Amino acid sequence: MEFTKHKITEAVCAFRFDPIQNPWDITIFSNFYDSVKDDGFIKKQEIKPFQLSFQIKSDEEPKPPNFQQGETQMVFKTDDEKYAILIGNNYVSFHTLNHYPGWDMFKPKIIEVCLRKYFALGLGKGLANVQMIYINNFDLEANKDLSDYLTFVPKMKDFGEGEETTHHFQSNYFIAPNKQLSLRTILSVLPPHKIKKVLLESNCIASNINGSEWSALADDAHDAARNAFIKISSDYFKGLIK
Repeated sequence: MEFTKHKITEAVCAFRFDPIQNPWDITIFSNFYDSVKDDGFIKKQEIKPFQLSFQIKSDEEPKPPNFQQGETQMVFKTDDEKYAILIGNNYVSFHTLNHYPGWDMFKPKIIEVCLRKYFALGLGKGLANVQMIYINNFDLEANKDLSDYLTFVPKMKDFGEGEETTHHFQSNYFIAPNKQLSLRTILSVLPPHKIKKVLLESNCIASNINGSEWSALADDAHDAARNAFIKISSDYFKGLIK
């Protein structure tokens, strides 16, 4: 693995499939659980998302909020909670939590093993896209600014004496022929000791425009998300996480 002291707190690889080709059945949850529990995914939790919407017009009395129940999803975790699988209607994602062993282990040892069991249930037809997300969380060293870590951030000294207090950045890109890349950074300075905490997210969705196999499309999304991180990281930051 290139960066052994990385700051990745969660890595996610998600797969979306054509709903027309994959009729959904609530029994899939239990069938999938039975197939992956021997791989260590013994903890399970049901998720019921919901949406809350309001209708307000200037010439009318406010209407009560409208609650809409989303489709149920299930999360399966290993006993040590280092890995998780989220499954829903024509969707499955694989997560590493509070550690990252590297793509060369995450892909063959977790994603491939469990995705093939997903396919064995008759699911996963018509792959639409693969998404790769890297979420990094870290504290800045004392007397260092965010610009010391990330190359695109303005340097505080360019604006005169002072100190940075917040930073929020999000940018989206299209990379031909099939990828959408998103970068997000947030800097928060916490009192009373003014600890500078950073969230850095690199996110890429690779659409399946050429009928690619899941493995090639996952590599495509992974490589773009990783390369984006490499490009925006300063030599100083890279040196810290070697």
